[in-house]
Amino acid sequence: MSAPLSLTAEQLRKLGTVLDELSEITKTHGVSFTPYQRLEVGLDDNVLRVSWDEQAEAYVIDDRNGE
Repeated sequence: MSAPLSLTAEQLRKLGTVLDELSEITKTHGVSFTPYQRLEVGLDDNVLRVSWDEQAEAYVIDDRNGE
């Protein structure tokens, strides 16, 4: 079961910016981060799992966060 995220609006904005920038790097340069495992992003006291979504062509918050 996944744990709910408890992030402030400012934290969500920062996270969105970072994921957009990581996604742009991958699309522009063909470089992926940890392609065979989950990527963890630290944000203050939170550690979030993110992964590449082929359909969206973007890094997204993993829906199995908190396991």
